[in-house]
Amino acid sequence: MFADFDPLDLKPGQMVSHWRIVRRIGRGGYAVVYEVEKDGERFALKLACQTERSLDPKQTDARAQREAACLQLLKHRHIIRMRGQGRWPDTLSGFHYIVLDFVDGYTLARWVERTHPTPHEVVVLFLKLFDALEHMHGKNVFHRDLSLRNIMVTKDGEPVIIDFGAADYATAEDLTDGPLPPGTPRIRSPEAQAFWDENRLKPGARYTFKATDDIFALGADLYDVLTNPTPTRGESRPLLGNMLMTPPTPHRANGRVPVELSAYAMKLISRDLEVRPATAKDARRPLVDLARFEGDDWRESGIHPASAQLPPEPGEGEPVPVEAREAEGPQEPIPSHPLPVQVAPADAAPVPSPVQVVPADAAPVPSAAGAGAQHSARRAWLRPVFVGPLALSVFAAVVAASLLHRPAQPEPPPVARSAPAEQPRASSPLAEKPTSRPERLASPLPTQKEASLSVKLPDNSPTLTNSVPDPQQAQRGNARRALIKKCAALVASVAWLEAGCTGVQTRPDPEPCPEEAVKAMRQELGWALNTNDAPFILLDVTKGSAEEAREQPDAVWKDGPVTGALIRPQGKAPAGMRIDGHLWTTGDRIYGRYVRAHLPGGRTVPICLELENANDLGSEKREGSKPGAPVASKVSETRAVERWR
Repeated sequence: MFADFDPLDLKPGQMVSHWRIVRRIGRGGYAVVYEVEKDGERFALKLACQTERSLDPKQTDARAQREAACLQLLKHRHIIRMRGQGRWPDTLSGFHYIVLDFVDGYTLARWVERTHPTPHEVVVLFLKLFDALEHMHGKNVFHRDLSLRNIMVTKDGEPVIIDFGAADYATAEDLTDGPLPPGTPRIRSPEAQAFWDENRLKPGARYTFKATDDIFALGADLYDVLTNPTPTRGESRPLLGNMLMTPPTPHRANGRVPVELSAYAMKLISRDLEVRPATAKDARRPLVDLARFEGDDWRESGIHPASAQLPPEPGEGEPVPVEAREAEGPQEPIPSHPLPVQVAPADAAPVPSPVQVVPADAAPVPSAAGAGAQHSARRAWLRPVFVGPLALSVFAAVVAASLLHRPAQPEPPPVARSAPAEQPRASSPLAEKPTSRPERLASPLPTQKEASLSVKLPDNSPTLTNSVPDPQQAQRGNARRALIKKCAALVASVAWLEAGCTGVQTRPDPEPCPEEAVKAMRQELGWALNTNDAPFILLDVTKGSAEEAREQPDAVWKDGPVTGALIRPQGKAPAGMRIDGHLWTTGDRIYGRYVRAHLPGGRTVPICLELENANDLGSEKREGSKPGAPVASKVSETRAVERWR
């Protein structure tokens, strides 16, 4: 019965129990949501099943049951209402589903762009949200992910808190495998972020979520509503709880924000718990007074100028900035004030406009004309910034290719000189990452920069000495060919990693897994081999954490060695255990083999762990992949094997 349908793609007209599918609304980490109909009324049906964004698929059903338990405790007009639940297609073992009220409206982010709210309308909306939060906390329920996308606003202007998939209540069993619960990094409180920084590599550490964390999250939403005119465009913004400096006040970033509302928003996101409201009731009370304020600046003018919310148009003959096209481009800073833009034609694609951070003591932009001039100057200044590194990258690639395809120059006659001092080995890029990235590993792995495609030179390659053979050159060429043969023999083994072999272009051949690896996986790690019960992993720890993968699930990959990590415990292996391996990205899929595990205490053991997705070998390439720059998920299923496939 289960093989007759795809729960991720139910078609209009199909029935789930008594509800008829109308359309699919969307999918998240643990469920897919459909609009359904029964007796002429519309509802939302959330079907719990593993999706491509699931970070811990074994907890999918448990999280669905917890969401239903939380919703059963809550009855508030600004909290989504559950109308029923069950299992389907089998009432005992089928997928768990919950039926919810259908909210006809926008996400809070879209509401900002579509309705151009005034400061008064923003205050009234957040007054209702904090009233709902007070009810929620009164029932000992924490939402834990109050992001802009998890707050809907009806077309009548009424807010509704949705998606309790990450929620928790006082007596619930702990489902989190990592230090922090699932959530949106942008709205994470400073105390939660500090706990993450200190405990991200400690599998047993668990953060105790508090009311002040939900209050900070709503405060972060208010800050973004007041300072970001286009929150749906997906510009990367720094974590409010992890900034080295206090962010500019909303009034300084956007002169249309009244000073009183700006000061209130800064209290909600204060790092000082003595300043931040301790309860939702305390946070709600100032909004009652702010809602009484009169004047055009409160009740007539939109919080953002309409021009700042229109799709920008590139200048004539000006190329689209790289960061607007590439998913892996540089992050844009916080928009500190709305930028005037031109109205694009109806068929023009929206292109994000570069922005800059205004210093804390800078005055708001006085006029649209002045800001437009600054914007043009900024684009002229940014052009060499993007073009320069691009030109250097192309030049470096040409030089590298010429060195690979060209035999080395003959050395000059030897002269008497002292022996050169041994040069220290270049440090790994892992050691140069910011502190938010994992620390450098002690294992002697080649770095991403050291990995390159293997190129075999023809035996008759000409030299720069009028084709006269050079003995030293021939000796070096033979040594290089010997290394290539050695690496081919050691491919996907611990010895291959330690030999410093570079990447290869093709997927490695099937071969048996070493006996010591099979023994280590069974006895020391407690893994079942050749089954679906295998670790769920983060492919490369340098691409960010599992929490960040939830917000930005994809990355651009290239051939070379990687160090991944277990997202959840598996057998005797703890969550966060590092694993060393290699990726091959030039085929139809991305293939990966992990050959070494770092046990607690520093000891390493060999393993044979390969990437797979829904029983298919390798990870699927996603939309946006280009030759040499494939796009794929940062997380993946794996299979522990006795023989490489």
